[in-house]
Amino acid sequence: MFEREYLFLWIAFGLIAVTIAVAAAWLDPAAHKIDSRVAEFEERYGQRKRRRSGRGQRTGAAPSFVGRLASLLPSTESGAGSLQARLAKAGIYNPTASSTFLGVRALLTITPPTVAIGGALFLHWSTTFSLAAGCLAAAAGWLAPGLWLDRVVKDRHTLLRRSLPDFLDLMIVCLQGGLSIQETIRRVGDELRIAHPILAGELSIVQRDVELGATVEQAFRRFAARSDYEGVRTLSTFVRESQRFGTQLTEALRLHAEMLRLQREEAAEEMAQKAAVTILLPTLLLIFPAVFVVLVGPAVIQIQEAFGK
Repeated sequence: MFEREYLFLWIAFGLIAVTIAVAAAWLDPAAHKIDSRVAEFEERYGQRKRRRSGRGQRTGAAPSFVGRLASLLPSTESGAGSLQARLAKAGIYNPTASSTFLGVRALLTITPPTVAIGGALFLHWSTTFSLAAGCLAAAAGWLAPGLWLDRVVKDRHTLLRRSLPDFLDLMIVCLQGGLSIQETIRRVGDELRIAHPILAGELSIVQRDVELGATVEQAFRRFAARSDYEGVRTLSTFVRESQRFGTQLTEALRLHAEMLRLQREEAAEEMAQKAAVTILLPTLLLIFPAVFVVLVGPAVIQIQEAFGK
């Protein structure tokens, strides 16, 4: 009996370790940055050879296993398209990202109930407690990837809100200097590559669309659809109206930059107003009890000694 319990503990530990490793490999933001940076240098210097990156060596067997696991899950075309759109909003354009995401979600959902049921069968855990804990952990595992993805989308929108005014200012300078809008996008993208790499990467995609035959209006419309950010949609509208009616683009871009800076300032003021409410909970739970013990503790001790006498 002891050997069976010992074997089950090792199996449960292995399942949990594999789940954590796959989730960490998928959720690692540094790996995505490294891959995008290496792909950028490969594209710039014409190195089209197939590579084995550090991330690929670290998770060589995991993506295939996760992909097979995701293929077993029921899905619809609308659901897959919605997930792909959410991944695009987060800046994840890998074609296998949706299957990997679903596989990680399946692992995080299946592993806790499996461990709980095995514990109830082999380790004589309480059946009620095992089922409750397994269901709660499975629900958390199902929700965690979606919450993480929403957080990444929100952070990406924040970075776009910070970088768009600088992009518009440089774009105005280049347009007033006589450059075409295509050359302006290329020059501004190169200038912003260090300060705002996220926006520079999106501008490189816009430039690639233009080089492949799309108009500037279509390229910016696709950029707005990928990012799903209101500032980019407004910029796409300005570019479309300028291309269609021949209106002055620089003045519209200047007004748009001022509006984005005003929105950024209002967002900072909103966060400052929320800080007072946010800090209230840790103050009540952590700081106030300690102060209460320090101030009231000696009086309580003196009262107990007085009543004891």
